[in-house]
Amino acid sequence: MEFNVNSGQIYNCLEITEKALPVRSTVPVINSIMLDITEEKLTFLATNLEMAITVSMEKNDPGTGKILLPPKIVDILRYFPVPEAKISINWDNYGINISGGSALFNLNGADAQDYPAPNLFQSNYESSFSIEQELFKKILKAVIFAASAEETRPAFNGVLFSFEEHKIIITASDTYRLVIKEISDNDWSFDNHKCLVPARVLREFLRIIEGGNEKLFLGFDNKTIGFNFNGITLSSRLLEEKYPDVRGVIPGSYKTRIIISRKKLEEVISRAALLAEGKNQAVNLILKSNQLEARVTGQEGNMEEIMPVEQDGEDINLHVNTRFILDILRVLDEKEMIIDFHGNDGPIIFKLVDDQSYLYLVLPIKRIN
Repeated sequence: MEFNVNSGQIYNCLEITEKALPVRSTVPVINSIMLDITEEKLTFLATNLEMAITVSMEKNDPGTGKILLPPKIVDILRYFPVPEAKISINWDNYGINISGGSALFNLNGADAQDYPAPNLFQSNYESSFSIEQELFKKILKAVIFAASAEETRPAFNGVLFSFEEHKIIITASDTYRLVIKEISDNDWSFDNHKCLVPARVLREFLRIIEGGNEKLFLGFDNKTIGFNFNGITLSSRLLEEKYPDVRGVIPGSYKTRIIISRKKLEEVISRAALLAEGKNQAVNLILKSNQLEARVTGQEGNMEEIMPVEQDGEDINLHVNTRFILDILRVLDEKEMIIDFHGNDGPIIFKLVDDQSYLYLVLPIKRIN
């Protein structure tokens, strides 16, 4: 079999697909990328048995078949010298010949008959819905940073999707901070259901999706979730851990509320972070008389900077991790932020002025008396 392809296009497909390859695996067959050739298209598939990605592209040349490609083919096409590549496959020994310009590569493929068939995006998912890609990408970026990367509490390695009739509640936490975002659409119709999606899978999803006005299709059941967009399918097993009810940590009313410029606060905390030290990277926030002061004292020096704010309530003096503040400020593009304080030892809650469906809670650093 022989067919001609655009080397850049096939590289783009492979670059996305390889994100699902395992880092280390005792199952040799999944260390390869499977190529499924039909009369109309080429479909590339990779899986680590927890996550799977397929990417398809059209082709015009005749011939069908399945073959396992060595991962090195990704780098070969990344540096291919010309835009067009001729690919020949010898089905007797699964040899792969790639030629173009002055380059000629002979690779060893393998039989794909034992390649696992993961549960990819299916039309028969128990539930499915569509949403604009750019909107979902923006929402996910504003949530996922709060999920834990530590393996000691597996439930917090996931992002919880709670489906309720016409809305979805997305929750992420690492036990020190918490994000809750609600999205709703009257066209959606869900039975009450929860999916705990691995955060690492969603991070890969964000690296792949470009956004735009096109629709993203998302389906789920009790064991898997699948995303389908722009000829790409990403599916994942759900985490089986029970996610705790985190809403109980959200106070009912604030003791102090301020409205502050998001950009100004980001700039000041970024400067404070330059001298913040230790595990907690702490900055001292002192609120008094419609002014918020940031102070840092470390071995290399100290800094102080004052910002004007609109203050409602009592004065505040507490310490908080600079990274926890910057993480939220850098993923949003709001002009102003609402920050609610609940005393010097209570949680700090960030809200959006024009969107009551988003909440970010941060615990201050405990004071040692």
